Amino acid sequence: MANIQRNFIAGRMNKSLDERLVPNGEYVDALNVRLGSTEASEIGSVENSKGNSKLTSLQVLGGIPLSAGARCIGAFEDGSNEIIYWFVHDPTFVEGDTGKLDLIVSYNVKTNDTIYHIISLDDGSGVNTTLNFNPSYLITGVDRVGDLLFFTDNYNPPRFINIKKNYPNPINITPAPPTPTPPTPPTPPFSNGWIFTAGQTNIGGTLFTGYHTGTLLGCPTSIPSIGVGSSPTTTQIPLPGVDCYQSAFFDTTKGFGIQGAGNVSGLALTQFSLDASGNSGAGRVSIGLVNVSGIGNPGAGTLSGTITGSDGSSGTWSVNYSDAGIPSYTDGNGDTLQPESVGEIIINGLTLTNNVTYTINT
Repeated sequence: MANIQRNFIAGRMNKSLDERLVPNGEYVDALNVRLGSTEASEIGSVENSKGNSKLTSLQVLGGIPLSAGARCIGAFEDGSNEIIYWFVHDPTFVEGDTGKLDLIVSYNVKTNDTIYHIISLDDGSGVNTTLNFNPSYLITGVDRVGDLLFFTDNYNPPRFINIKKNYPNPINITPAPPTPTPPTPPTPPFSNGWIFTAGQTNIGGTLFTGYHTGTLLGCPTSIPSIGVGSSPTTTQIPLPGVDCYQSAFFDTTKGFGIQGAGNVSGLALTQFSLDASGNSGAGRVSIGLVNVSGIGNPGAGTLSGTITGSDGSSGTWSVNYSDAGIPSYTDGNGDTLQPESVGEIIINGLTLTNNVTYTINT
């Protein structure tokens, strides 16, 4: 078989012909080559050209890397000194107050030195950097005259820097640490009493706030109950009897109480609410209690302790309760019942508020 040899002394690319018809001295395609030619001549020389290779990576003060969104928006080759200057804009640099970073950097090919001429984070407004680069306005006009590097982007006025000058680095390279939040005081341990989240309702122009799920005026349609038991006192104890409670004055819907914990586990709380109409509008806080056993009523007694709210409020409370003056009810079976003991509570230090969870310690 004949040995075909070709040379490329013409130094000319020809993509117009089939590769089988390309004249000797020409070529169809080339990768990483450089063509040398003279003016007014179609003849030149082809030589290999080096490909791209990574020379450096940018990090600002303390070795903080740029974000993945950083972009070069302009560059200048100082061929006589073998130095490359480039302009960098990082729109998502989270370490600064503005969230942006602008740089002017140079790299010396002979010494492998990277110099950060300008590191710009904030112009004092907290919005823009001092260089104020914009990725939509590329820096295409760059020139070096002596030690001065001139540049313009058609967005800011034409500017220059002295490449021999040491410009100060930004002081605020990282945001100031947040002011520490004072620790929340520990919640006192709960072992005796009740916990409920207060509700609120308006009945006939009177505002009721707190907890009330026991004997509710009206039957079969009653006034709404308010409040809900919270863990660990969520066990509901129904009032005894069946159907509606009837008395000589009105019918009543029988509800339930929430069983207490610890030293009041034998009692269920049916009411702990503020009636804003009591005491000439100053407010009256009432308590209602039933026996968990469902037999009889708690009779007379006293309770006292502390009360704390989830809103940070705290105080003390005390009550003398009894069954005196409580009407007797007749249920649907004709049985006579008097299940509740009630009393007026004295609270110091807070006022019951809607949607606040209260811990009643006894």
